[in-house]
Amino acid sequence: MLVPLSAEPPPAIPEVVKTKHIYGWYLVMLLLIGLAMAQVVAGDAFAGIIFLVMAGFVVYLVQEACKNMTMYCLFMLGLMASFQCFFDMLALVSVVGGRETSVSSVQGTEDNVTVITRITEHPFFDKSMGQQYNTQSAVLLASPLVMSTLASMCYLSYNAFSESLFNQDDESGPIYEGWGQGSARTYGAPAAGDRSMNQPSPPRLFEGHGHRLSN
Repeated sequence: MLVPLSAEPPPAIPEVVKTKHIYGWYLVMLLLIGLAMAQVVAGDAFAGIIFLVMAGFVVYLVQEACKNMTMYCLFMLGLMASFQCFFDMLALVSVVGGRETSVSSVQGTEDNVTVITRITEHPFFDKSMGQQYNTQSAVLLASPLVMSTLASMCYLSYNAFSESLFNQDDESGPIYEGWGQGSARTYGAPAAGDRSMNQPSPPRLFEGHGHRLSN
């Protein structure tokens, strides 16, 4: 008969998370909302929606005294923020010395079309390029900072738990128990020590006392 295993309750939320770390989480939530709005102004509405979703997930974690802040959620959110921070840093390093803008124009007739593309390099912040250009530069600078702050908060709150997400009991004992005698027995056959002392052994061929035949 199979006995169902009782599910262990999740670890309790540490008090330091509910009393101190929560202010850092509120700051991260405001930064994500501000970054989402800046992305929309910069012309990337899809990225703005992603950051709004991340801000909503942070709200889900901190509501009602951080009751939903599990170690698994912190680990996954911190991993995602770390990867995003890495790629944002690569994008920032590639344009921090100056950004390039291109303008294409078409010249010629229907039989002979010529496309001319002019590439112009501008400083990272340039007032002459307008609000959208400078907002894009600000987003490129702010995004890795916000992602690194989010990853840091996930790291601090994760380490505040007394347990570990990857700490699992060793269950190899019951599985490998008795395998020391496995080489001398076959599947389904009793071991040598399991045979009763009173049980008669099966007859063995070509053994016994010799008899002389009479003439």
